[in-house]
Amino acid sequence: MKDITDGTPIPNFYRCRSIFITGATGFMGKILIEKLVRSCPEIGCVYLLIRPTPTKDVPLRLRELTNCQVFDWLRQHRPDALEKLIPVSGDVSLPNLGIEASILQELEENVSVVFNSAARVKFDDNLRSAIDANVKGPKRVAIFCQKLKNLKAFVHVSTAFNNLDKDELAEEIFPTSVDPENLMNFVDSIDDQMLASITKQLVGKCPNVYAYSKALGEQLLRNLCECDEQRLPLVIVRPSIVTAALSEPLPGWIDNLNGPSGMIVGIAKGLVRTVRVDKRLVADLIPVDIAINLMIASAWDRASSYTLAQMIPVYHCSSGSLNPIRWEDFSRYGTRAGEKFPMKTEIMWYPSASLRTNGFAFKFEVALYHYLPAFVVDTVAVLCWKKPFLTRLYKKVHKAMSCLEFYTMRQWHFVSRNPDLLLEKMSAEDRNTYNFDVRKINWESYMESYVLGVRKYLLKEDSSTLDLRRSNLKMMKRLRTLIRLVMIGLVALFFHYLLKVSSLSFIHSHEELAGNYSSTVADLEIGCNETLTALTLKSHILPQNYILDKCL
Repeated sequence: MKDITDGTPIPNFYRCRSIFITGATGFMGKILIEKLVRSCPEIGCVYLLIRPTPTKDVPLRLRELTNCQVFDWLRQHRPDALEKLIPVSGDVSLPNLGIEASILQELEENVSVVFNSAARVKFDDNLRSAIDANVKGPKRVAIFCQKLKNLKAFVHVSTAFNNLDKDELAEEIFPTSVDPENLMNFVDSIDDQMLASITKQLVGKCPNVYAYSKALGEQLLRNLCECDEQRLPLVIVRPSIVTAALSEPLPGWIDNLNGPSGMIVGIAKGLVRTVRVDKRLVADLIPVDIAINLMIASAWDRASSYTLAQMIPVYHCSSGSLNPIRWEDFSRYGTRAGEKFPMKTEIMWYPSASLRTNGFAFKFEVALYHYLPAFVVDTVAVLCWKKPFLTRLYKKVHKAMSCLEFYTMRQWHFVSRNPDLLLEKMSAEDRNTYNFDVRKINWESYMESYVLGVRKYLLKEDSSTLDLRRSNLKMMKRLRTLIRLVMIGLVALFFHYLLKVSSLSFIHSHEELAGNYSSTVADLEIGCNETLTALTLKSHILPQNYILDKCL
C-alpha cells in the first residue's frame, strides 16, 4: 500500500472539511474511515458516532477500532492521522442521535459531509427493530443534517435489493406501498404480538424485513429532502452483496460471516456439503472497497455538480450488469482457492459442496450429508459423556442458509449508469485512487484473495500452517476416494446379489413350469390310452369307422 498525496479534485474537496460518520465500527465503516484518512491527508476532523455498550465505553471502542488490521499501515507510517478521529457518544435510535448539546453545537458548526452507513442487517429480524434502525434511524440522521450550517453532501447507504417485485431496477427511488410516517405511527401503536401476526401482510412481496425497511428508509428521506423548506444534498448508494476487499486496505480483508463469507467458511470446514442455489444465475458480488470508493466520489460530485433542485442521485454499486460472476463460477473459483489455501476442517470430510436447484434433491442431501453424520457424531458424544453439538450447529447453519435462498435462486438486473457517468467526471488520478470500475475485476484472482482473506482474517489461521493443512487435505482426498470406492463396491455387490437371487428364482420357476408341463403331458397320454382301451373292448359292438373317429 502506498501513501496517497492530495492535489487532485477529490482530496482537494475534502481538505480541511470535517466529516461525520454513522456505523463507524461496522464492516463498511472501518474501510470508509481508513480510506478517507489515508487518501485525503489534509482532511479535517472525522467524527465517529459510536454507541457505548454495557461493558465498553466509547474511548475503549475507539481503541479497538484503530487497533484493527485495516489501520496497520496508518499506525506504522502516519500515526498522527489517527488523531483526527474524534469519537462521539451516541446512537441513531435516540433523538438528536443521543449527542450531548455541547458536542452537537460543535458538529453543527464544523461538519460539511455526512456518511450514514448505520443499519440493522438481519433478514430474520422483527419488524419493529428493523423499522427503528433502518427507517427511524435515517430520519434522525436527516434531522441532524438539517441543523448543519455548512452541509455539502449527505451520503446514505442503502441496498440494491429492495423493490424486488421488479426484474429490472433503475437508479431511482421507487414509491412504497405505504407512507413511512403512517407506518411508523401504526407500528408504535400496537404490541409485539399483533405486529408479528401481521408482519407478513405488511412486508408483502419483499423477501424480508431488511429489504422492506431499507425501501421505506429511502422513501422517507426523499420526502424529507424534497418537501421541506431546507432541502438536503442527499446521495443514495445501493451496494449489492458486499464482500471482502478487492485490494484496499488489505486484499481479501473481511470481518464477518454474512452472505458468501459464511458459505465459504462452511464449505471449507467440511460442514456444508450441499447448497440451494441456481448455479446459472448471477451472484452480483461487490468488493467492499469498490463500494467505499463510490461513496467518497459521490459525495464530491454531489457537492461539486448537483444543485438542490435536481433529482436525488442514486448509484447502483453492483457488478451483475457490467462484469457478472455466476454462482457456478463462484463455486469453481472458490474450490480451486480452497485447495490452494486449505483451512482447518471441523470434521474429517473433504471440503466440497453440490449446488442444487431442485428443492427435493437439496432436502435429501441435507438429510444424508448433514443431519445423518450429525446424529452419528452427537450419539458418540453422548456415549462418551460429552455435550452433543453438531445437530445444533447445523440448525444454525441451515437457518442462515434459508435467509440467503431467496437471493441465490433469483436474479435481477440492476441498471448501473450513474457510476459510469461519475467516472467520466473524475480525473485520471482520482479514477486510479478511487477505483469503482467493476469491469476491471478479475473474478478468479479475486476469489483467491477472498478465500485467503477468510482464512487469515476471519479464522485467524497463520500462513505457517498451510503446509500442514495441504497435507491433511491430500489425506482427506485419498480417504474420500477410498470411501467412494468402498461405496461403489458395496453397491456393486448388492446388485450382484440381487441379480443372483433373481436368476435362481427364475431357474426354480422354470423347473416348476417344466415339471408341470411334463405331468400334464403324461396325464394326457394316460387318458388317451384308457380311451383307446375302452373303445377296443367295445369294438365288437361299434363300427370300425366310429372307433377311428374317436381315436383321431
